[in-house]
Amino acid sequence: MTSKGAMNSMQFFVCFVTALLVTATGAMSGCRGERTAERPRQFFPGMDDQPKYKPQAESTFFADGRTMREPVAGTVPFGRRAETNDDWVAPDETRASLLRGDDRVYRGMNPDGTYVEVMPVREVLEIPSGQSVTPADMKSFIEYGQNRFNIFCITCHGGTGAGDGMVGQLWSTPIPSYHQPQYMPGGEKGQDGYIFHVIRNGLANTPGTLPELRMPAYGDRVSPRDAWAIVAYLRTLQAVQQGTMADVPEALQRELNNSRGATSAGGSTGGGAE
Repeated sequence: MTSKGAMNSMQFFVCFVTALLVTATGAMSGCRGERTAERPRQFFPGMDDQPKYKPQAESTFFADGRTMREPVAGTVPFGRRAETNDDWVAPDETRASLLRGDDRVYRGMNPDGTYVEVMPVREVLEIPSGQSVTPADMKSFIEYGQNRFNIFCITCHGGTGAGDGMVGQLWSTPIPSYHQPQYMPGGEKGQDGYIFHVIRNGLANTPGTLPELRMPAYGDRVSPRDAWAIVAYLRTLQAVQQGTMADVPEALQRELNNSRGATSAGGSTGGGAE
């Protein structure tokens, strides 16, 4: 090949590559900001498109040609119960009952629709049958409730549950104190289940008054376990307010009395120094 022919071949190759790059660049730039009603381009379709069966369609995989199959033996039903084949459906099982097995735990309600008086501790803490609920279990649970209370409740209800939080003082309606008799165990609104229900679902306002909820619902942020932990911590706050020195273990009583004496002595010494 002559040098002139080699030059022409090289020029052709360069032109071809240049045209290819320009075309690719133009195609790529055309995608940026482009708006169209057409289906999007699939440069790497991956698993975007897959074959599927539609109801009542014919199947080439199963011998009987049907795409709609009977549930596999032992399948747990969700949202429906079979009229036949009772061997794979437990009677009266529904989606709600499967997902929420105990209304006392998940709604704070008894089977008769009343609020549970006392938190079902074993079920909430998921203590296995045959094991006891230990003081360490409750201590850890109450401390967790304190954490949840300080995150979601303290701004309105205050650090002691007296309803004097910074936001609560500016609320449209007065925030009640949980130390009032009606919120204590045995009071009109003193059921553990009632407090749990209010935490999760809010408190309705006077009909015709906005907002509809006097207290917002925290069910989307506070899980059932979180709500029960808050209830346990509220009971602790109430016990602290109602307690006396006689409720303190003797060893701690001595420690408190010694520290009180040291404080008093320190105060007297300081006064003499002045």
